[in-house]
Amino acid sequence: MNRGKTGEKRLHAITLTKMGALAALKIGAATGAEVYAPERFCVEGAKGFSKPVAGLVEELWGKSAGLILVMAAGIAVRSIAPLLKSKYEDPPVVLVDTKGLFAVPLLAGHLGGANELSLEISRKCGMTPVITTATDCAQKPAIEVWAREKGLSLEGKKRVADLNGAFANADPACLYIEEGLDFSRYSDIFPHFDLVTDSLAEACSFRGAVAALTFRILPLDALYLRPKVLYMGAGCRLDADPSAVCEGVLGALDEAGLCGQSVKALYSVDAKRGEKALLDLAERLGVEFITFSAKELEAVKTPNPSARVREAVGTPSVCEAAALFASGGKLLMEKKSGGTWTAAVALPPVEKDR
Repeated sequence: MNRGKTGEKRLHAITLTKMGALAALKIGAATGAEVYAPERFCVEGAKGFSKPVAGLVEELWGKSAGLILVMAAGIAVRSIAPLLKSKYEDPPVVLVDTKGLFAVPLLAGHLGGANELSLEISRKCGMTPVITTATDCAQKPAIEVWAREKGLSLEGKKRVADLNGAFANADPACLYIEEGLDFSRYSDIFPHFDLVTDSLAEACSFRGAVAALTFRILPLDALYLRPKVLYMGAGCRLDADPSAVCEGVLGALDEAGLCGQSVKALYSVDAKRGEKALLDLAERLGVEFITFSAKELEAVKTPNPSARVREAVGTPSVCEAAALFASGGKLLMEKKSGGTWTAAVALPPVEKDR
């Protein structure tokens, strides 16, 4: 949890009563939370407020690393209800009774960290945590938390509830995992699935909730867990149209059946370090843009070298060589060309997928 360093979000504890102010100050001392209490009985160490508590909650909503509401549950619920968006956007909210006996995560228990925050408050302040998320009660993992810990992004987030529901209710669940990935890295979740397979046919015929750990675009109704394992190499003509390059490269990736969410980084030759089209492509993919010297790329054996490219930038291959040099692996997508751009994708050896 953030502790209010300069430029960072911090925790906020809000109370409405004298008794609650004592509990809130204790929480503030233990966690670094900024404490708010009504002006008419504001105590030392707390900030006074006079507006309705719902207005204060709204004011802090987008600025807070977490809200600790030391008040009645009904007031807390009515204060946050108009502000709710989704479990992926809302801040963590923990409810604490005014005597400081119980800490109850109300919102963003898993991804937001409210469960973790309630446990921390309870440990430091002598309270009892009341965790109500179904997977925790069933002593099962929450798939979105596990995915975040493994560096996986989610696609098809509506399926998260299906997977977690299957875990909590002991309903059938299947994990499809792509051949070429490091199975040992993800093996801690295997016991919670009824079937773990690298057979697409088995996954497609499975009756129950399905998760697919893959970098490919597949005809599978599932929650997709996307690993960052695709090393994309790219090149383009000088001052190529950024929009055309982005659309062309992403279209080629799609045609190859590879998911953009799984791209780890974009690679090219040093001569293209400041090329706007490639910088825009990296931004569109949400990844870092990394370049190598022509000498480094020239030493890489590629299936589609070009004398014209060698003459222009000093190496017979840019996109394939950059992808292979960065990954140390093999090409999944050989050079694709759109006239003003080229692109290739490589997959690292299993031991590098860590």
